[in-house]
Amino acid sequence: MKLAWIRVPGVVAMIAACGADSLAAQAQLPHDATWTLEGSRGGYCIWYLADPDLARKLVPSSTVLAPAGTGAGLPVLLASTIREEPRFAQWIPGAICIGFYQRISSESHTLAEGKENRPVIVATNALAALNAHGVEGATEYLIDFMTDNRSLANAADRIGVDMSGLEYLSRIRMEGGDPNVTITVAGLQINWSGHPIADSSVGKTRSVSFGYGGPKSANWLVQFTATPATSRMIVGNLSVSGGNSLAKALRGSPARAIGPLEKGGTATLAFHAVTRK
Repeated sequence: MKLAWIRVPGVVAMIAACGADSLAAQAQLPHDATWTLEGSRGGYCIWYLADPDLARKLVPSSTVLAPAGTGAGLPVLLASTIREEPRFAQWIPGAICIGFYQRISSESHTLAEGKENRPVIVATNALAALNAHGVEGATEYLIDFMTDNRSLANAADRIGVDMSGLEYLSRIRMEGGDPNVTITVAGLQINWSGHPIADSSVGKTRSVSFGYGGPKSANWLVQFTATPATSRMIVGNLSVSGGNSLAKALRGSPARAIGPLEKGGTATLAFHAVTRK
């Protein structure tokens, strides 16, 4: 913003103050946006079933959580666990999903650009819920929306959305072994080692509707849609460190699944401010 300098001090001060107030008001106003996530280098989810009592500690008491039921839409491992042990049909599906991208843009403007060995990470931590956060049609309560990229976090803040931080470290084992991956997120540390199996298949379109409460006094519908070029199953070992409710839910899950590994294709994140307080 440019100010016209006027020699009367009082007038100058008044113009500057009005300009600052105007900018502050604009910064507080949520507005809709669509992000395009380009150059996917791979993404996957860590799936689990949360004990209902623990799940309720992760979300506000007014949230209506959605039990796993028949297991439809869940990874094969979790669905088979429910079939073999029907009592787990009352547990709540949860997923921590991580995507790695070369570039994220909005309306042809670059919001974040990855480097050769450091793509931009976008991650979500969510539980299944009905009309999550009071947003009609939202099937996932978005507990944490995360990135490791400051530019992207700033872009989110400009539209009224908060992105918290996470740490991701991958080390390759000697002699061609599986990589060791460490993810520090939402107050816990996840360690896993694994690799893709079988031939890749054509990826299927995946769409998730999140209900989210932003820091700018708004409830949001956040729609993630991805059509990956390829998809591969993953096998591996996973362990969790931490003492919070999320760590306990992950450790207490009767089964945990990782994958599938999705690469290439197209993905978008659409943000719609549904209510403004």
